[in-house]
Amino acid sequence: MSNIIKSNTDTILELPALTGTLGPGKTAVVQAMTPDLLRAVDLGLLLVPSGAEPPEGLPPVVFDHRYPHVLPLTAGRAYYVRILRSTDAFHDGTRPRNFIAYYGDGAGTTCAFSDDGIIWDTEKKVTGIAANGYHVVCGLEAANRLRILYWNPDVPNQPYAMAGLRTAVCDPSVAPAAFTGDTPCSGDLVTEGSVQVWNRGHYGPSFLWYNPLPTSVEGRPFTWRYAMYFIASTGGNDSLGLACSHDAVVWKLFGNGPILSGLIDPQPWEGANGYVSAAHVERLSDGRWWMLYSGGSAGNAGIGYAWSWDRVHWRKAEINPVFKNGSGPFFERCYTPSLVRDANGSLLLYRAAKDATAYRTFVSRLRAPALGWRDLLGPDRLGQGLTAREAVRRGVGTQAERDAAIPAPSMGDEWFNTDLAGGGKWEKHTGTIWKQT
Repeated sequence: MSNIIKSNTDTILELPALTGTLGPGKTAVVQAMTPDLLRAVDLGLLLVPSGAEPPEGLPPVVFDHRYPHVLPLTAGRAYYVRILRSTDAFHDGTRPRNFIAYYGDGAGTTCAFSDDGIIWDTEKKVTGIAANGYHVVCGLEAANRLRILYWNPDVPNQPYAMAGLRTAVCDPSVAPAAFTGDTPCSGDLVTEGSVQVWNRGHYGPSFLWYNPLPTSVEGRPFTWRYAMYFIASTGGNDSLGLACSHDAVVWKLFGNGPILSGLIDPQPWEGANGYVSAAHVERLSDGRWWMLYSGGSAGNAGIGYAWSWDRVHWRKAEINPVFKNGSGPFFERCYTPSLVRDANGSLLLYRAAKDATAYRTFVSRLRAPALGWRDLLGPDRLGQGLTAREAVRRGVGTQAERDAAIPAPSMGDEWFNTDLAGGGKWEKHTGTIWKQT
């Protein structure tokens, strides 16, 4: 698989994995992204405008739906959830805990605590930030310093005014619900004008990176101390923009357009006015990044995923959406994915759903991130109660047929996407039998 790489410097590049040299702004085609090239990408020396194809084998979007909704506990809602895990890092007032969740409760932000990410307790109202602030993203900067960025809907002229983006910090080892230093942000992320350009306004942050050893090179956002995807808005459509900052207060826009949009290379599930908003990004062992994001024909119509080498150029997966709103647990909405890596290395996915009366957050566990499809259908080597190979029935269906039978986690339902090329292969397990629509 070849990729186009592009110089992102004003000097001539000579890299170990590159034949010859690469002049400023010039492109070349490479047959493999070697560790040396990946290092150059991480340093911001190279971009990969060709995006990235999904790796061979199982895509990291097959989750085990054995768990019911886990949040809220007593709060009115639990959506736009962000989860952090660090051993004994978050003190709930009585003892240190491994997991913390921050989420919108319908009137601001609430947090809760867990030892395993599945069973939650000690729900607390977050203090020290704007009364109705939510859309929280988090960065654990040190054992005694956790930073959040969030959106304040009460700032005048929202969602267009820059000051609706705010930041605050807390000491998670002492009181992770009590924030200090709440500050409005500034910068050039939005135009605040009347013209409906892609970044006319914003709905706050989508995802945050913290870099403890910044070099802050101009034009290389991930060399700065903070890099952030934010939810840019025209007032009628949302997409993801990229920004960087020295201090998480003054922000600088990267580029002149969105890094991911439902209006660029639109997919059928996105319709004529596709959205991209709340997102979570993780890195694979081969150096690629993958993103789960809220989107579709509305910002809460489902969850898609995309791939990238450089976090600037993304390619949407052809088998999107991973989850879609509709019947079963997804109700009227399905959105706001948040991932956390468990102690055993597996990933837990949290995402919100809504019915007529409630917003709930569900959790699922990534079934087998390193195994191929045939491995999944083999013996139960992961101890997850997988159906024996001879019990499996296979089927080929259209996108419409797949969408017509949304899996129900409470029943153990699971969709398996078996064809990364988007050929329409699908299988569904209901907990006891395999069936087709």
